[in-house]
Amino acid sequence: MFSSLVLFACLVILLSFILSVSRLLNCLIVMENLNVLLLFVCLLGQFEEFRIVFLSLMVIFTIEITLGLVVLTRLWSLSLLIDIAGL
Repeated sequence: MFSSLVLFACLVILLSFILSVSRLLNCLIVMENLNVLLLFVCLLGQFEEFRIVFLSLMVIFTIEITLGLVVLTRLWSLSLLIDIAGL
């Protein structure tokens, strides 16, 4: 039951990632949903030794989303400069 629920959630996230591949912000939102799903699975299946895995995944996913948002804001400011220059 649990594995079928996780498989269904992964398929929904994969489909949404395929449909939103044209926009960076949509891809970041889908990646964040995937990160939350992985953290949820890790938290549900945690034993004594998996707490370190859970914490390290939280740190890695936070850094990933932060870097994605930095790239998004850099591209956004670059496109504003291109619009001002009239290129």
